[in-house]
Amino acid sequence: MSVGQNTVSGEMLRSYVERIEHIRADKKQLADDEKAICAEAQASGFTPTAIKECVRIRAMKPHDRQEAEAMLDMYLHALGMATEPPLFRAAGLAGIDTTVRDQVIDRMKEFVPASGMGDIVVNFGGKSVRLLRDKSGNVDAQEVEKPKASASHPSPKWTDAKAPREPVPDVDGEGAEALGAEYARDNRPVIDNPFPFGDARRPRFDAGWRKETGSDGMGAP
Repeated sequence: MSVGQNTVSGEMLRSYVERIEHIRADKKQLADDEKAICAEAQASGFTPTAIKECVRIRAMKPHDRQEAEAMLDMYLHALGMATEPPLFRAAGLAGIDTTVRDQVIDRMKEFVPASGMGDIVVNFGGKSVRLLRDKSGNVDAQEVEKPKASASHPSPKWTDAKAPREPVPDVDGEGAEALGAEYARDNRPVIDNPFPFGDARRPRFDAGWRKETGSDGMGAP
């Protein structure tokens, strides 16, 4: 190909270069916007580094995140940076930390016998949870005591500056929650939520995803 000034090939080359320059300008603007958000969060008392780590974790597939966390715990224990196995360490904290307690319960699901062979009851600080495997092989965690109703927190109103990455599903709130559970079963991260910010169905989708995975997308129940 002959590339010269004022030629068709020269104009094509200019077009490619300018398109790349435009993308880089957009990337710089987005990076500046992210820095501004981190600065705002820091002014409110949050740690930007931890926030970026939350963003990274939420973008991971649930199975990949769980495997990575288990592998890191095992390696730290092997290197002597953790004085006891992860499950034992968590069990020691479970009586005083609700989050850790729920994580231990989640790990204990792996030890539940096959359907019809028995169950496991875990007791922590007066709270009893029964773990029972159904015919499909899934483990259901049931509180022995009557569960207390938790106060619902309204989701903040956000505006979505850009169009969603895929068409918004034509479903109601219940359909959005069912779709969230379906995404979780397909091992898709919670940030794949197809509903735009400000849409009342977006938190319903998140709720369905959390119920199916038992997590908020960052490793905590």
